[in-house]
Amino acid sequence: MRRSARPWWAALAVSLLLHVGILGGFDWRLPRWKAPAETPPLDVRLVSAPPPPPAVAASPPRPARPEPAARRPPVRPKVAEPRPRSETAAEPPAADADATAVADASRATVTAAPPERAPDAAPPPPAEPPPPPLNPLPKRLDLHYRLRYGLASGEQTLLWVNDGTHYTLTSVAGATGLTGLFYRGRFVQTSRGRITPRGLQPEEFWDQRGDKQSSARFDAAHNDITLIASQGEPRHFTYHGDVQDVLSLIFQLALTAPPPDGQLTSTVFNGKKLRDYTYAVRGEETLDTALGPLRTLHLARVASDDERFEIWLAVDRHYLPVRVLRVEGGGVEGELTIRSISAVE
Repeated sequence: MRRSARPWWAALAVSLLLHVGILGGFDWRLPRWKAPAETPPLDVRLVSAPPPPPAVAASPPRPARPEPAARRPPVRPKVAEPRPRSETAAEPPAADADATAVADASRATVTAAPPERAPDAAPPPPAEPPPPPLNPLPKRLDLHYRLRYGLASGEQTLLWVNDGTHYTLTSVAGATGLTGLFYRGRFVQTSRGRITPRGLQPEEFWDQRGDKQSSARFDAAHNDITLIASQGEPRHFTYHGDVQDVLSLIFQLALTAPPPDGQLTSTVFNGKKLRDYTYAVRGEETLDTALGPLRTLHLARVASDDERFEIWLAVDRHYLPVRVLRVEGGGVEGELTIRSISAVE
């Protein structure tokens, strides 16, 4: 068996050699390792990168200029073998360098431009100073007066009641003595409203003269007064700012304690119409009364064509009215002089 196998292997080897010779040529020789061709020398120069532009330039930045051609590395022919990683990283392509320079110049220009300053906001309007503190009044006051109206005589009382936030003020006048034989009935007026930091704010007013009665309502939210008289349709009056009626005006002066000089103006509703009145403060006077000498502040209405009105406020008695003088357009004179004052604190 062994002798017959050897010729077969020999014949197979000869056949393979013939085929290889036919296919590859008869010059075929065993492969040999070729020595690699010598790599041509590389001329590598390191170029330092330009310093980064400052964040904020003191002067307008110069436009970026492309790098001079002399500083660019020479273009080398491509070599079949790849360059080492360190050499490739040391020199970015020229196109990338130009793009980087343009981007840096744009960034520097944007950084150097100062931000636009927003316009200064308008200063807020000055706050309105708070009103001066009110002159404190007792919870209840009863004032009795001697009344003189032309040739008639009588008496009048003023009743003031308040709980600190609301008030009620009532005036009752009637004839006495022989005058009562000719003038019957009573003259009653009532004022109700709120006590605010600025003083009195009327909300309702009633006026009754014998059998005739009228009422008025004050709408402070809309600055409107609605008068409902004994006859006719309701009437409306519009006002601006603060308003008083003929009763609340007297105690408004007591609460605010006017200064000893100057003027003050008030819008007053007298039960029939709405008028603006200006009062001049004529200084202090000593007044002889049923309560003895009283130091008073004298006020007089200014530029009133139809009537004359003057009032004296007792400085040491909560600035309460101790004398009131009124002269109507027809020349009829009416006067109130104090007889007594009682208070409940």
